[in-house]
Amino acid sequence: MAETEPTEPTEEIVETQIKDLDPRFVKQLESAERSIDKNPGYTIDICATILAKYPSCVDVRKIMRQAQFKKYGKGNPVAKLSGDVQGMILSMKAPSMIKKGQALEVMAQAEHLLSQCPQNASALKALASAAESLSYWGTAASAYMAIAQFQPKNEKNLLALANAYVKNKQPDEAAQVCEQILRRNPSNGDAQALARSASVIKTMNKGNWEKEGGDFRDKLKSSDETADLEKAASLVSDEETLGRMVDRLREQIKTDPENVNLYREICANLRTLRRYSEALEYVRQARQQPLGKGDTTLEKWEHDFIVADMENKIETLKAKLEENPDDAATKAELEELSKKEHDYKLENARLMVERYPNDFNYRYIYGQLLFEDGKLDDAIMQFQLSQRNPKVRLQSLLGLGRAFILGAKYDLAVDQLETAKKESKIMNDAKKEIIYELATAYEKMGEAEKAFNEFKEIYSADISYKDVSKKINDYYESKRK
Repeated sequence: MAETEPTEPTEEIVETQIKDLDPRFVKQLESAERSIDKNPGYTIDICATILAKYPSCVDVRKIMRQAQFKKYGKGNPVAKLSGDVQGMILSMKAPSMIKKGQALEVMAQAEHLLSQCPQNASALKALASAAESLSYWGTAASAYMAIAQFQPKNEKNLLALANAYVKNKQPDEAAQVCEQILRRNPSNGDAQALARSASVIKTMNKGNWEKEGGDFRDKLKSSDETADLEKAASLVSDEETLGRMVDRLREQIKTDPENVNLYREICANLRTLRRYSEALEYVRQARQQPLGKGDTTLEKWEHDFIVADMENKIETLKAKLEENPDDAATKAELEELSKKEHDYKLENARLMVERYPNDFNYRYIYGQLLFEDGKLDDAIMQFQLSQRNPKVRLQSLLGLGRAFILGAKYDLAVDQLETAKKESKIMNDAKKEIIYELATAYEKMGEAEKAFNEFKEIYSADISYKDVSKKINDYYESKRK
C-alpha cells in the first residue's frame, strides 16, 4: 500500500496521454477499442503491445482492463484459483524485483495475470507498487480503484487510492475517497491528512499558483500563507494550519457569498477538524445560495453534520461517564442524546424514503433503523425492497436474516443467509458476518452439525472472529463426552 506519511518531494513524472502515442498505435488502439465486445482477446493483445512501448499510458491500461473483464465474463473459478496463487507469488517477488529495477517487468506480469482474472487483488497490488516506484501515480490509482470495486470496505486499499490521487493531483477524487473512509471511521488520521492535502492542492490549482513563468509564492499575500500551504501540501498540516485556512475561507465567503465551492471547502476542512457545528452553519448557508438550493450533496452533508455533531457530543459524554460512572446527570444526558440521535436518523430516513421511493439505499438505512427499534415486519419490508440495489443487496439479505432470527422464523432466515453466502465471493468481514448469522440460525433450529460446519468455515479463515474459537472447541468437547 502507498505510504501516507510525509515524503520528500520527487521529480514529477508526466504519464503518457493517448494523443502522445505513435499515430500507428493510435489507429490500432481505435480498432482494438471497437473490438472489445466481440473480440476482447484482440483488444488485450493490442493494449499489451502499446504498453510495452508506453508503460505509463494509463488510458490504454483502462481500455485493457475493460477488455479483461469482458473476456473473463461471469467468472471462471478455476482461472480465479490459479490466478490467486500466481498473484500471491508475484506479490512476494515484486519488492525485490522493483529494487533491482524490474518494475516494468512486474507490471507486465501483473497484467498477464489480470488477463486471466481481473479480480486478482494480489496482481493489482503488485501493479500498483511497481507503478508507484516509477511515479506512475495515475496507473497506481487505477489499480487501487480496481481493487476497490470488489473490496469496497478495504480501508487500507482506500487510503492507498486516496494517496495516489493526491500524488497525481486529482484532489476531487482524493477528497471523495477520504470522505468514504471518514464516513465509516471519522478518527482515521491518515484519511484526515490526505483530505487536508487534497483541499490544499485544489486551492493551489484554483489560484493557478503553479503557472509557468512565476513562483506561486509571489501570488500569496503573506509569508504565513506560504508556510500554511507548503506544510499542508507535504502532508504535515496540523490543526493550527488548517484553522488558518478555515479563517481565510471565511473571509473569502464574506466577499463572495454566493460561491458554493467556498462553502464546500470550508465544510470539508471543518469536518476534518471535527468542528461539526460550525460546518453545519456553513452548509446551511450554502443551501440558501442560488446554486445551493437544489444541491442534493449539500442536503446530505447537512444531515451528516447533524449526526456527526451529536455523535461527537455522545463520545464526550461517554468519556466523562467513564471517569465518573456514578454521575447520574451525565448518564441521563447521554441516554437522552442517544435517543435523540436515533430518532433523528429514523425520521430523516423515513423522509428520504418518502421523497426518493426508488432509492433503495435509503430503504436499507431505514430498514436498519427500524430493525434497531424492534419493528421487524416494517424492517423486513424495507430490506426486501432494498435488496434490489446491488450495492446493498448483501447487507439487505443479512438484515432479512437477522430480522427472521429475531422473529423466530429460522427457516426463512436460513434461506436469506444461504443466498447471501453464495453471492459473497470473498471471505472478508462481510461474508464472515453472514456465515456467523447463518450458523446462529442453525443453532436456534437445533441443527448443531450444520451450525458447526458454518462456524468451521470462519474458524478456518479467521480463528479470532467473535467467539468462533469457543464455538468450535465446545463442539469438539461435546463429542468427547
